[in-house]
Amino acid sequence: MFTVELDQQRLQDVLRKVEWAVGDLAPLMRSVAAELGSITEENLEEQGRPDWTDLSDVRIGQREKDGTWPGQMLQVSSAGLAASISTYATDSSAVVGSNKPYAAMMHFGGTKAEFPHLWGDIPARPYLPMDAEGVVQPEAEEAILDLAMMHLGKAARV
Repeated sequence: MFTVELDQQRLQDVLRKVEWAVGDLAPLMRSVAAELGSITEENLEEQGRPDWTDLSDVRIGQREKDGTWPGQMLQVSSAGLAASISTYATDSSAVVGSNKPYAAMMHFGGTKAEFPHLWGDIPARPYLPMDAEGVVQPEAEEAILDLAMMHLGKAARV
């Protein structure tokens, strides 16, 4: 199991203020989890935002031989990485991820030295709503802040 926790101070500060003002964050966290899942699906469909590094000639040759090229980089099979994306939320957290053993390597990259079974080094192809350094994708930050403000607005009207 590979877990990445974001230390995005601006988002955490806003969400703490919303929690203080509203109390129950469970509905907001469910919305945030759904949004993170949606952004992840868009990232996979668009093949990165920003665009991912192209496949190597070796990998393109393998995919052509398998009949999966041309095609999308991280969506080779119907039971692959894209299909494995799941979300869940608790009263105080929102999570998006995959149960695939290679998911972290695809997001963060990996070298043949680290993973000898690979055909070569794999560049990072961030598909989660953050880059390989853990910086939240601008679309995700904006969407989460918008959701927090809508949640706060609803609580203020009650």
